[in-house]
Amino acid sequence: MDKYIGMKLDGRYEITELIGIGGMADVYKAVDIMEGRVVAVKILKNEYAKSEEFVRRFRNESKAIAVLSHPNIVQIYDVGFSDDMQFIVMEYIDGITLKEYIEQQGVLKWKDAVHFTVQILRALQLAHDRGIIHRDIKPQNIMLLSDGTIKVMDFGIARFARKDMKTLSEKTIGSVHYISPEQARGDITDEKSDIYSVGVMLYEMLTGVKPFDADTPVAVALMHMQDVAKYPRDIVDSIPSGLEEIVIKAMEKDPFKRYQSAAEMIKDIEAFKRDQSIVFGYKDGVAPKKPDDKSGSTIYFNPVGNDEPKQKLKPQRKKPAKYVDDDDDDDEPNRSYIIPILSAVAVVVIIVGALFCAKVVMDAFSGIENTSTDLSMPNLVGMNYDDAKAQYTDILLEPQEEFNSEYPAGQIIRQEKAEGRIVKIGDTIRVWVSKGTKTVSVPDIVNFHYKSAADAIDAEGLVPVRIDKESDDVAVGYVISTEPAAYEQAEVGSQVKIYVSLGSMDTDTVVPNVIGRTQEEATAMLESAYLSVTAEKVDVSEPAGTVVSQSLEADTEVTKHSECIIYVSTGTARTYKSVLKLAIPSGVSGGYTFNVYGEDGSALMEPITIHNCEEIAYSFYNVEIEGMGIQTVTVEVTSLETMRSNVLAKYTVDFAKNTSNRIEYDKYAFRDAAR
Repeated sequence: MDKYIGMKLDGRYEITELIGIGGMADVYKAVDIMEGRVVAVKILKNEYAKSEEFVRRFRNESKAIAVLSHPNIVQIYDVGFSDDMQFIVMEYIDGITLKEYIEQQGVLKWKDAVHFTVQILRALQLAHDRGIIHRDIKPQNIMLLSDGTIKVMDFGIARFARKDMKTLSEKTIGSVHYISPEQARGDITDEKSDIYSVGVMLYEMLTGVKPFDADTPVAVALMHMQDVAKYPRDIVDSIPSGLEEIVIKAMEKDPFKRYQSAAEMIKDIEAFKRDQSIVFGYKDGVAPKKPDDKSGSTIYFNPVGNDEPKQKLKPQRKKPAKYVDDDDDDDEPNRSYIIPILSAVAVVVIIVGALFCAKVVMDAFSGIENTSTDLSMPNLVGMNYDDAKAQYTDILLEPQEEFNSEYPAGQIIRQEKAEGRIVKIGDTIRVWVSKGTKTVSVPDIVNFHYKSAADAIDAEGLVPVRIDKESDDVAVGYVISTEPAAYEQAEVGSQVKIYVSLGSMDTDTVVPNVIGRTQEEATAMLESAYLSVTAEKVDVSEPAGTVVSQSLEADTEVTKHSECIIYVSTGTARTYKSVLKLAIPSGVSGGYTFNVYGEDGSALMEPITIHNCEEIAYSFYNVEIEGMGIQTVTVEVTSLETMRSNVLAKYTVDFAKNTSNRIEYDKYAFRDAAR
């Protein structure tokens, strides 16, 4: 048996089962007993735990994910590092990988492929904005939930982008079917490498095949660098042309010809969704240079979609003079080049000479009137850059743009030399010019749960403001709309109103039975029934996070938005003492033994015998019991004369709160037991 199963990490995360095996780490399902939720725990394998390099990479993964909060990225909750163990606690995803889904479906409907791709791009856009490149985008690293939500995971080789970063590694070779050409070469990679991998995945979803495949990883990597994939429509002719063009642009060999950002690719996809007959023009190849090119470099003609390998055209070089023969036909062209060149040189010499003479004359005259080259630096702050450049021609202004909310776009924010400083005529002075207030695109969070939606808004530097609103179409707690709407531009730091559903206008709802469900499941079920949910922890032995009781009785009809308290197990059994008041009716005589039993039939106290019950008739008799959680307990009386037993009463007892509520009572229990 796996040594981690049953272990409780940090006294909090109880490992229940192994759910994934990776190269560096294994992934386990666990229960966070403090939060009452199911989580995934990634534990670094023993053989790597003693390697400083692997531990560093593992910690880098946690750092990479920790700064990312997005509905389409697996969330990290906690990290644990010690000499013996390295682990990361993450959101548990109950779904399948995109790879498994592609294998099931074969060729996906283009609408599904686009739906998945946009979510992946949104996740990458946030990561790229934070300076993080995934570098291992592939269907195996994409989780698909039953509702169609995508979750990008495994930033295992993701590292903060650095100019000197190289990423050709064993991990890279393992993902070779989705690798970018520059990554295969071991070149510096940036966000455009992830874009290429997304393009390959979209290609596979639309066609059912990978664009490049071979017997060995090295052969596939070479194909990414050198070969050209078939057009998607040559494989599946029902793919819309505009969508095919998006794939082609995302998979350009040259990173600078690809989409330069995830947002740019999303923009084209949204344009295609609005007009499926759209033509972008990306499919039109650039004509190759002709063989007489004299650049001295190798020319590649690489038309996208050609099945033939690309042609390597070598430039023709002119022979040195000593190899030129005496044929008149060859000499004549040689002479025709020399004459124009000499003529051009002569013209240039004349022009330069004239300009030099003019400058000497102008300098002589200007020197008579002004021999000083010093200037007093003017105040440019607040001026429009173009106006300042036109007005102060004696100095050269070097602009540097930056976002600024106080100055309109084009205005100078600050200057390198302060007002009044002495500068020289012709000096270059740096000035900082406002680009205006920075704006971002409002993410599409409609139909997201409010918590995930608010996280996505916050991740863009915007301020989420919740506004509850009744809706007949959207479930309670989920987003109806936003203001500004999705994809509109909003200033960083500004508010985004999130309209959240309160449910329909009907006044009544039926309470679902959530006992035995996890806290998350119970909350979702109750909120879907338009009920307000409050969770309280109770110390019982049921699995941590399991609902053991609810305050509103199941299958009853209540007013919408009523509060339902769910009592959630901590998984730790603890006993408490509680007192029951037993009513002794009039007319009781003789001796009786009292017993109290729990739901499982166990005794909750030592038997108590009263030999003369007439002494306590017409009153209550207090008995102390000990148990745990919330139980229905049974009080039983046994006649000492007949030894017959009868149930006197039943109580619902909350041992932790020391409260009890009598739910059954038989006033004839003593009489019937004595007969």
